[in-house]
Amino acid sequence: MNARMIDKIIALLNPQRHKGEKSYLSTILTEYKNKRPNYEEFRIAAHRALEALLKEGEYKYQIISRTKTHERLEEKLLRKKEHGIFYHSVEEVEDLVGIRIIFYTERDKEKFVKKIKNEIGGFMKIEERVKDNGYRATHIIMSFGRKRLNLSEYKQFRGLKSEVQITSILHHAWAEIEHDLIYKDINNLKIRDPEKFELTKQKIHLLLEKYIKKAATELEEIIDNGTE
Repeated sequence: MNARMIDKIIALLNPQRHKGEKSYLSTILTEYKNKRPNYEEFRIAAHRALEALLKEGEYKYQIISRTKTHERLEEKLLRKKEHGIFYHSVEEVEDLVGIRIIFYTERDKEKFVKKIKNEIGGFMKIEERVKDNGYRATHIIMSFGRKRLNLSEYKQFRGLKSEVQITSILHHAWAEIEHDLIYKDINNLKIRDPEKFELTKQKIHLLLEKYIKKAATELEEIIDNGTE
């Protein structure tokens, strides 16, 4: 049952509670609508700052960024509400600006994480995320440090945070495939043939264990040998 359906049931069973939650959503979403232009400027500034570090280190990389849409924020608020999680203000939502950096190797990824720690200088929370589906990345919640915020062009970004996801190219590609085939179920296989859907999940997991993890290790070795 999705979040919107649960919201409708709550409205029927408990109109007073629904009214309060609807007001909560409206307050956060209206606040974000007013502040989103500043978040978009923050995205551009954070993207540029990180890319400058990437170029300075002469890494092989891809970098993409986005500012969360109004619709995606609403989906997130509804999803969190199911688990009893509410935000007091839009600043408490830490992934309104998202940046993804993709490296050729895990080694470059680890080096760059250390560089960010030394160079950005603001709030930083680092988490290693590894999932059975093949997703493997370092997630960093960060804000600009005092030195940068003292500059006139950065003052408006005080208190704003971005989520930076850093991964290697093979893990990124594999996670994208798994996300489309299993999580999003783009072929609607789970509905059409649940048994075949479960079999597909098992096959994808076996491919990950047998080939992708091995390929990632061997790619590291090839690159290391080429740079010696």
